Amino acid sequence: MDNFFKRPVGAAVLVLNDLHFGRHLNDLNRCARLVPEDVKGMASLISNTTFMSDDAKDAVIDTLVGLADEAENAKQ
Repeated sequence: MDNFFKRPVGAAVLVLNDLHFGRHLNDLNRCARLVPEDVKGMASLISNTTFMSDDAKDAVIDTLVGLADEAENAKQ
């Protein structure tokens, strides 16, 4: 079982980036900056999943972007 909480957030970004072949790298980098623990958590879950539908993969990115948006709005 991979646990990304003990690793740099960049390792988690790389795992999540593979879900969409790099299409969401800018979003993932923003999420890593604003909600790094959530990025690590999603990567930990994903790395231990044997199959994910395209909709589920999209939901992971959408969830992280939503959390980053909330974090950014809370700072303002």
